[in-house]
Amino acid sequence: MARLQNGREIERLHLTPLFTEEGQAVLQRWPPDHKRDFKLSERADFANIVARRPVVKLMHFADYDHDGSATEFYLQTEALPCGKSMGVVIGLSKNNPKLHVFGTAARPSTPLHLQKHEWEAVRDATKPGLKVVDWLCGDHGADTQTELELSWSAHGIDGWRREYTCPEKDHRRKLIEKKPLADVGK
Repeated sequence: MARLQNGREIERLHLTPLFTEEGQAVLQRWPPDHKRDFKLSERADFANIVARRPVVKLMHFADYDHDGSATEFYLQTEALPCGKSMGVVIGLSKNNPKLHVFGTAARPSTPLHLQKHEWEAVRDATKPGLKVVDWLCGDHGADTQTELELSWSAHGIDGWRREYTCPEKDHRRKLIEKKPLADVGK
């Protein structure tokens, strides 16, 4: 990915390391038609049908880090079960005016991968300290529920990932594990 100024490249960020498929960065080109694609996919000219669709706009700039400038965008890097989108936020910040992938305050150079709805919750929040469900009890047979507590400051995003039991009705859930967001994925 290249950042241009007055038509000239001023910096470049390599996206391939952000993706889970080793050695491949896969970006969406055309939008799916969720109502019709399953049936259309049986046709021999399906690829041509899809290629006639408008090209998807990948960069939707917003102020994910709440520094007052809409200079960041979400990039999907992986798909989880049932089409859950997982990705990173890329852009510029007041503390780091170079093109970069956002990490945590504790590990700013390590990309922070969150589900799209979690990044959207950070983007849309009006104050730090929000809680979002990462994985619900029962989702794909999960016997635990994972929640994130997210906050941000001029130093970056911070927070906790907590995993709870999924108790039967009328029982209290119990905390199984609590990890700083910076340690998730280790």
